[in-house]
Formats: sequence, structure tokens, C-alpha cells
Amino acid sequence: MEHEDRTTKKRVAIADVRLGMYVVGLDRSWLKTPFLFHRKLIQRTEDIDQLKKHGTREVVIDTARGLDVADPLGGSPVKAGAPASCAIENHLADGHLTPAPAPLSPAELAFQPLARELENARTIHDEALTLAQTIFDGVGGGARVDGKIAAQVVMQLQASITRSPEANLLLMQMRRFQTDLFTHAVNVCVLSLVVALAEDLGDDIATLGMAALLHDIGETRLPRALLHKTNNITDAEANLLKQHPAIGAALLAHDSGIAPMAQSIVLAHHERIDGSGYPSGGADLSPYSQIVALTDSYDDMLSGRNQVALQPTEVLRQLYLQANCGSADRALVEKVIRGLGVYPIGSVVELNTGERGVVVATNRAAALKPVVRVIMSRSGLVQFNGPVIGLADGAKDAIERRIVAVLDPVKERIDPLAFMRLAPGALA
Repeated sequence: MEHEDRTTKKRVAIADVRLGMYVVGLDRSWLKTPFLFHRKLIQRTEDIDQLKKHGTREVVIDTARGLDVADPLGGSPVKAGAPASCAIENHLADGHLTPAPAPLSPAELAFQPLARELENARTIHDEALTLAQTIFDGVGGGARVDGKIAAQVVMQLQASITRSPEANLLLMQMRRFQTDLFTHAVNVCVLSLVVALAEDLGDDIATLGMAALLHDIGETRLPRALLHKTNNITDAEANLLKQHPAIGAALLAHDSGIAPMAQSIVLAHHERIDGSGYPSGGADLSPYSQIVALTDSYDDMLSGRNQVALQPTEVLRQLYLQANCGSADRALVEKVIRGLGVYPIGSVVELNTGERGVVVATNRAAALKPVVRVIMSRSGLVQFNGPVIGLADGAKDAIERRIVAVLDPVKERIDPLAFMRLAPGALA
């Protein structure tokens, strides 16, 4: 299991796990469980049953993102699977006169880390973009790759993603139509780190992040006119473009602080498992190279760097097609999609009720039913602190909600970031 923060993380026996806890580590590999995402809010008793079924004896929980073993009011521990309201009832039974606040729903618990981390993540992203541009402009002008600056960018992004992958995916979505090289580099780094944390790659996560950030650094040494050419590319020009992974790996080799694994990932990020890629057409690829390859394709298609920008659902279809034709590993494609979401964080959606909402968290167990903050009522009234609803949860008002359309926020004049604050009175 991962190293534990003494203030917010603690080991808990499986018998003491209950609804509302946020699990960040297991005593066995996550790949040997049905949970594809490394950090998980326990929302159903079935989740606890699955952990037991697959031999888990102990977990690590983060009390800053979910419930502790003791109830939130300081009472006695609650048995696994017991409703959170039991703790409140026990508290009132002890003679306290002031009723405690109602416990947050699983959807509200899932939204809190995003709302808390968003402003911090925005600052980190702005700095990452500035530093990435400095690196790419410098290498383009003949300088060496500054591995120390790159490592600083990766470290800060990784820390923020650990606190809230959703906040970082949201900010990346807000830049989806920015196609410059350094923005693409930061986007792929964020996407790869989110997937890496989902797969619990341990000590290799920072190396993967470094490779993802610098995967296209070789393009800085190619003619700029060639990079912006979108049609009528000659065979000679195409062959030159295909050399950018090898150029990038060679540039990284000049910095002794950059791990050889990062150089290998950069060299292979356009290779495919059926041998159809470039520059060498090799098929013996590490999972790390494949993660960068998939997230690179994901951002290219979403942003329209090399073609017309695609909607997220079409991007996912294209990734599945890569798996179907044998150029990408199907299991890894499915894990990438589960980690990034069928409906990306920040997507503006229309519900069958006529309401509109913004996706604020994915649902790994039911990908078509994410967590949504309602931003507009069925009558058209804008709600900045609208309810946060898990579409897979039972509706309190007996209305079953489902997504019927994904809307273009630009055409609808909607800024998803404006709806990402915690409602007044919510736990901070």
C-alpha cells in the first residue's frame, strides 16, 4: 500500500469499512480487484463485499475526503455498511439538544474534493503551462532539456491530481481547443498521471509524468512550417515528422537526471502493439508507453490538433476502434476510458427532465451515470449552487434523471467553472 499521511490517512480493517469512507490503498494490488480506479469513495455495500471477496483484509482511508472509523460527531465507531444517520441518532440519544447536520450524500462527497482543490489546481496549471513553454521554447532555440524544471511541473501536477483528479481534468477540458505544443504537453501529462494513479503505478508515476510532459519535445527541432502543415505533405516530409520520437529521446539522453525509462517512453509513444507505429515499428511495448500513446491520441482528437475536433463520445469510439483493430490493448483502453470518463469532467449536459447540469465526477461502476451539478432548472432558472446529484443514486424526489444530450458550452454561453463552488453551509 502507499505511504500514509499521518494526519488524514489511516489503516482500517476490512470489518470496519463503511459507506462514506474514501479508500486510497489496499493490502493487495488494485489490478486484482474489480475496481479500475485507484481511489474510491465507498458508496454501496456491494463495494465492501467485493473487497472482502477478493481477499482484502485491510485498507487505507483518507479522512479528509470521506468518513472516519468514528462517526463525524465524535461518537463510537459505526459498523461497516451502517447508514451514516445512525451516528447522528446516537449523538442525539446522548442528550445533545442541537440536531446535527444531515450527512452529505455520496454525490456531494464526490464533489467536495473538486470544489476544494479547484483554485489551487488552477494556480498549478498556470505555472505548469508557463514552465512548459519555457522548456519547449528553450529546446527549440537550441538549449538542452531542463529536467529539473520538468520534474517540478510533474511533481506539482501529481500532488494536485492526488487530491482531486476531477479538478485537474476539468481545467484540462477548459483548454481543449488550445492546440499549441506546450499546452498539449501539459494536457497529456495530466491525462497520463490520472490514469497512472488509477493503476497505482507507484514509484514509476513521476517517470511516466516526465515522459508524458516531454513526449513531443523532438518536434521543437523540426521546421515550424512542417509542423503546421495539414495537407499535401510529401513522403519525405512525413518521414521527417516520424523522426520526432527518436529526436526527443536523444534530447532527453543529454540530461543525466532524466530516467532511461522516460527516454524509452518518448521513443515509443507512436508505436502500436501490432507493429504498425513508428519510428521502428516495434510491437514489444510497455504499459507506460501505451498509456502515453492513448492519452496523446485522446487529446489530439479532443482538441483538433491534427484534424477537426471530435466530441468526447466520438473520441472514445475511436479509441475502441484502435483496440478492435489490434493496435491498442483493449483492457488498457477500457481502463483509460474509465479513468477519464465517458462524459468528461466539465461536460455540459441536458437531462431528460429538461434540467441542465455540469458533470463534476465520473462513476466507474456506471459510466453513463456520472455525478452532475444541476445548473439550470427545467423552467430555465440558472442555479449557481444547484443540487449535486448522482445519476446512479435513487432520486429523493422520485424523478429518474438521465443524460439525453451533451451541449456545447460555447454555443450555450455556459462557463462550467462558474458552477464549481461548494454551496453555502457545505462542509469545507
